[in-house]
Amino acid sequence: MTNKEIALSFDLLARIMELHNENPFKIKSYQNAYLNLRKLDKPLAQYTFEELLEIKGIGDAIAEKIQSLATTGSMPTLEKYISITPKGVVDMLRINGLGPKKVAILWKEHEITSAGELLYACNENRLVEWKGFGSKTQDSIIQAIGFLQSNEGKYLHTTVNHHAQQIISLIKKHNPEANTEIVGSLRRGHSVIHGLELVTTANSSDLEQIEGPETLTWNHKNENEFAGIWMDFLPTKITISNSSSFVKDVFIQTGPTSFVSQFILPEQILEQDDALLKALHIPAITPELREIPDIRQWPITKINDLITTDKIKGIIHAHSTYSDGIHSLKEMATNTQKGGFEYLVITDHSKAAVYARGLTEEKLYAQWEEIDSLNKSLKGFRILKGIECDILPNGDLDYNEEILSRFEVVIASIHIAFQMDMDKATNRIIRAIENPHTNIIGHPTGRLILTREGYPLDFVRIIDACKANQVAIELNANPQRLDVDYTHIQACMDKGVLISINPDAHNQSAIHDIKYGVVAARRGKLEQAYCLNVKTAAELLEFCK
Repeated sequence: MTNKEIALSFDLLARIMELHNENPFKIKSYQNAYLNLRKLDKPLAQYTFEELLEIKGIGDAIAEKIQSLATTGSMPTLEKYISITPKGVVDMLRINGLGPKKVAILWKEHEITSAGELLYACNENRLVEWKGFGSKTQDSIIQAIGFLQSNEGKYLHTTVNHHAQQIISLIKKHNPEANTEIVGSLRRGHSVIHGLELVTTANSSDLEQIEGPETLTWNHKNENEFAGIWMDFLPTKITISNSSSFVKDVFIQTGPTSFVSQFILPEQILEQDDALLKALHIPAITPELREIPDIRQWPITKINDLITTDKIKGIIHAHSTYSDGIHSLKEMATNTQKGGFEYLVITDHSKAAVYARGLTEEKLYAQWEEIDSLNKSLKGFRILKGIECDILPNGDLDYNEEILSRFEVVIASIHIAFQMDMDKATNRIIRAIENPHTNIIGHPTGRLILTREGYPLDFVRIIDACKANQVAIELNANPQRLDVDYTHIQACMDKGVLISINPDAHNQSAIHDIKYGVVAARRGKLEQAYCLNVKTAAELLEFCK
């Protein structure tokens, strides 16, 4: 299990225990475990028992549960609570905005035991009269259930990629000589995936050997294709190829059909995808670009103008232990420099974000002193004094004018009060954009892919305001955000508004999530000239002035 999956198990345990009105201190300890474990970059399976105890908030009992999850994929305590709770009630905990207390009321007082029954009750207008609910809550529940149902059978890019690597390793274990490649929408860089597709030179007997009750269950097998379910949740299809047609098969299966169908493919053996494209006398059109309708007509110079990871000079938007990050300021800076970047804009949370240990003025002064000290010792690298400043409900920024004026880079983001219609949300963000201290609008819609739908925005007005006030828009590279969506990038470029591709890193390894943002940006045809972080530190500071 991944760290996130292990952390989510503790979150689910805390929620179910709250349903059953269990010991609040135990519930709080599991909630804290969720918050701390999800940010770790080293796989929990690699921790010794003693190392687990060194993690903040982890004692013997929780450490044992972590090891059980890491080694067996299950936790007896969680299984016990799941067994005494109707499945539909557990599923209702996934409804955004519906916490354990309200779910407990629905279950125990109104005998509602599934999302379907709840939706029926909403459609019958019953929640309007129930204590603790009302018409607004009823409307938001209807919307949240619809969002949840529309996302059934969809998975995050990173989740599918993680499991793809596990399957590839299994195949390699049984056939070390086999070549296996990810294809389909995952290879094309989609943020949401419906199923995993692979092409392999392993044979059918190799694939039969990786079947198991807790791994793969094959539903369909023939000499050319195996299809089944991985880990009881992920639809998986593996196409069997041979060494002479492997590259061609990878090209075809990567798709999309609209792109592939334009070519007459050669039969000869080719070493890689680029070689195949070269044989077809076209530029190297990487998979994330193949859905652009007219991409074949683009000159190579235009393709080369698109953003690539190696063109990004600095990391903007990262958190340290000063707020809710896992690693120290020095560790974040050192890792950023090792990644080949020239600067780090550290942007811990502002003081209004109490849930994320937001920085009081005293903590700010301490951080600035440490930045000054580190900048004297770091050679060829610079830390810039930034902040992820909360946009308050009225559109004002956290901190007073004097404090705001002392930051070198200000990212303004919404973290609270999400329930807004389009006018309210747009006006709130535009007020922040018009603040003379704002340099970047962070994750503009506030969406969490497959978890929370973003608030609606009038992007024409937002982009116009950014243009008028020289404010960049963030493409948050966290694979659960990827916000702003790539579909808005062309409109930004048309108005000359820059895009800042930011990892929103809360640990060292998350710095490299920037690659997900680059893929999304390329799908949106972002040119290097319109990317904020291709600037040097000096150029960035000039922009922010």
